[in-house]
Amino acid sequence: MTSGFVHSIKVPRLYKSAAKIVQEVREKGGSLKSLIYRQKHPNVSAIYSLCLNTLQREEQLDHLIKKTNILVNEPRLQPWLAKILITELLWGKKALKTECKPAQTILAYEQKFREELSNISDIDAVQKPHKTVKKARYVRINTLLVSLEKGISYFQEEGWSFMPKCPSYVEHLNVIKNLKKPNFIQDFHISELLIFPPDTTFHDHPGYQNGEILLQDKASCLPSHLLNPEPGSTVLDLCAAPGMKSSHLAAIMGNKGKIYAVEIDERRYKTLCEQVRITNATSVETVNKDALILNPNEYPNVEYILVDPTCSGSGMLDRQIVHGNEKCDPQRLKQLQAFQVFILRHALLNFPNVKRIVYSTCSIYPEENEQVIDEILENVQDAYKLSPVKDLLNQNWLNFSSKKYNCSDKCLYANSVIDLCNGFFVAVFERNFDVPLPEYKRKGNVALNNREVEEVKEVEALHLEKANTTRKRKKRGKRKSANQGPSKDEEKSDSISILNVSSDSAKIVQEINIDNDNDSSQNDGDESCQNDDDEHSENDNEVAIKKKKRKIERKIMQLPRKGLRLSLHKEVTLQKKKRKTL
Repeated sequence: MTSGFVHSIKVPRLYKSAAKIVQEVREKGGSLKSLIYRQKHPNVSAIYSLCLNTLQREEQLDHLIKKTNILVNEPRLQPWLAKILITELLWGKKALKTECKPAQTILAYEQKFREELSNISDIDAVQKPHKTVKKARYVRINTLLVSLEKGISYFQEEGWSFMPKCPSYVEHLNVIKNLKKPNFIQDFHISELLIFPPDTTFHDHPGYQNGEILLQDKASCLPSHLLNPEPGSTVLDLCAAPGMKSSHLAAIMGNKGKIYAVEIDERRYKTLCEQVRITNATSVETVNKDALILNPNEYPNVEYILVDPTCSGSGMLDRQIVHGNEKCDPQRLKQLQAFQVFILRHALLNFPNVKRIVYSTCSIYPEENEQVIDEILENVQDAYKLSPVKDLLNQNWLNFSSKKYNCSDKCLYANSVIDLCNGFFVAVFERNFDVPLPEYKRKGNVALNNREVEEVKEVEALHLEKANTTRKRKKRGKRKSANQGPSKDEEKSDSISILNVSSDSAKIVQEINIDNDNDSSQNDGDESCQNDDDEHSENDNEVAIKKKKRKIERKIMQLPRKGLRLSLHKEVTLQKKKRKTL
């Protein structure tokens, strides 16, 4: 029997959806923005405002609920729904215009709520536990569908007033701080990026619906802008979902050339494909594969690589509003750092024709930024140099990495308070072709035991069985679009071709991969995930494969490449001889 109310009048969808979202944010650490878009509610701005208001006032709500004993007296009232309804009544619309039973119950306690609220001292301090930055609304014109001039004229026809460009970055920031309707301005660095006053909404705008405009924060645009691939070149975008940076790269290149957008998670891969479709990024070829096991021989002409891996998301203003200044768990931070070092090293040392690589995170922690770069600089030696970002931006930037690290002040920091966008970190590596790439191998010499070798062979057998089995239920796997990358035999023998590493990073990469989707929605400011689909079906063989891979790859990744293959060859040969003898 359900613990909720049994009533004839349904709770409005807005309140039910909001209650589910705030519950997942608090209990499972979900991303507020991703959860909102996943609900596909017709009024995105209303549900976002209600959820955010509830999360910000949670301390007051807990006080009111405790003092009035409403959940004790009304045991069938769902706690999160109660918080949503109380927020709407006291700080939202100041009314509950519905006859459903939960709303009527909240209304019956209205007088008690207001009496207790008046007893709380320094209300403003309670409802604003930390300082927040009101950032401007950034809108990127998708030049693959509409020219920049026409995009600006569209807004002018709607009554917006276009302000002239500022002569310096400092003056530009002062204009943004005081930007009010109906004024908007072009970004100082990124010409296709327009800036509108805070709280301007475009989710219902026709241009947003058809892909002509994209709601992308400036910080999220900087990595593609600094990578700046030439038209006709070949680009690799690792950890590409939801696809905002891939589509931006396609626009920078004018859809001339090839961009391989790699995403391991199937659900987020669908979002990536949809983003590529709606933005008309025809030069993007999506690849549903683990970036850590990409075979460089399949992408020999890659000249530019964007590495934007999973991170803590500590620079995201929306996350700061929800979670305050809560510090990331040290163990989690260590795991993230290991993964970031691993994937960046893979990009730097396995693609010999690369000219430039950009590493970026939406984090403000040095563990994920300067410390990662310092470790990588030791690995790549003189094969790469770190380009000073201040030079790339013609000295028009204010915040950089700390000089106490080996990378010094050559990397860029976007400071939310100063730069009026999400917190971000960007480093630019330039290839020095006069110096050969260092050999990419791991330290140590650990061998698999017989049981583990058998497990490897069992996984290989399962992969072969998977490749030879017709999968009727997963029709999407058979569909091949023009923009979809190769998938045949992509997982075959993955378990014995894990890339070499030279630090302890490999020990926890698998754990990070499992959690990859939990944080990746934080990687891009205002990136839309409204096409996320929670239905994720797998056949029994795939489940068995994944379980076996997780179990043995930790051991495999510690093995020298040559030693591993030699020992496997010997074991397989030995087993065949035994079978023949029998």
